[in-house]
Amino acid sequence: MTATTAQTAAPTAAHDAVTFALGGSITAYTAGPIWEQALATLTRNAERPVVIDASDLKTIDNTGIALLFDLKRRARPAGAEVEIRGLAPNLAALIPDYDPKDFAEAVRKPPRLGIIAQIGRETFRQIEYLKHFLGFLGDCAMALLQGLRHRGLIRWQEVLNVATEAGANAVPIVLLIGFLMGVIIAFEIGLVAQQFGAVIFVVDGVGVAMLRELGALMTAIVFAGRTGAAFAAQIGTQKVNEEVNAIQTFGLDPVHFLVLPRLLAAMLVVPLLTVLADIVGIFGGALVLASFGIGFVEFYNHLLGAVGVDDFLVGLVKATVFGLAIAAIGCERGLSTGAGATSVGLSATSAVVTSIVSIVVLDGLFTIALSG
Repeated sequence: MTATTAQTAAPTAAHDAVTFALGGSITAYTAGPIWEQALATLTRNAERPVVIDASDLKTIDNTGIALLFDLKRRARPAGAEVEIRGLAPNLAALIPDYDPKDFAEAVRKPPRLGIIAQIGRETFRQIEYLKHFLGFLGDCAMALLQGLRHRGLIRWQEVLNVATEAGANAVPIVLLIGFLMGVIIAFEIGLVAQQFGAVIFVVDGVGVAMLRELGALMTAIVFAGRTGAAFAAQIGTQKVNEEVNAIQTFGLDPVHFLVLPRLLAAMLVVPLLTVLADIVGIFGGALVLASFGIGFVEFYNHLLGAVGVDDFLVGLVKATVFGLAIAAIGCERGLSTGAGATSVGLSATSAVVTSIVSIVVLDGLFTIALSG
């Protein structure tokens, strides 16, 4: 192995050139100290010409090439240029001869768009995403139909695992939210109804609101924040770690393998959580109305006449659709994740935001469809 040497020769007169000698081999392992020494020499002799004596230089790698190129092209005052002498022809051929400034293109600022153009571009981007998402929903629908026809295609153990994680572990927070919603509704309506002597009709409001709207809506929002983000993060991490590509390499469809179990688990779990939210919400309302003089038996008897099975079924249908939408959005955002941990976080955040907006839109559509 050739030893690396670097040595500076002191000038004999004020106008004489400074000689910086290089020898041996310059590689990525040895270039650091030599580079620092060479730059220090150039700094100390800013007004003198500097000669790089490379006659003893035997070998260089890419780092050595970068070092010589940097010294050769370093900006210096007139009369204080850097000159490389004695470099072997085979090594000299490796040093680029172009000026980097020739390839430095001026940074072009994007044209400033007007408000109409910005709205149009964003609209076009949303339409393109909607087309992509509808295509993804089509793939999910085909996978679901195939899974129902051929039960062996569904990974039921994975469905059970996801349902346990997304459902059983979410029971405490769903119970808490549902109970508080019932308490708040009963208390707020009760204060107003008390002025008109119509507290008993608060039972109607609590029952209908929890069964038809708030039970499914609040459960879906909790599910979106807790599980929709988890779906996007899990699949997004698998995408970043190339596990999704590995699944495709083995001839498996990511929609069947990753998405379908989550869709089924969400469609099963969200309605069950909604039933629990309905029960504790009505119970919370009954507790509040007890303080207004409405006993539990009176509350129960009036509730049976105020709500019907259709109210309960409407809530379950909503919950099923909400669960399907949350799982689909979370999985799609996971599969669309780019590179890096930051993309995973962005996918999870986007999944939550999109899911909540979709839940509200779907709830509005249900209200319009069922109001006729």
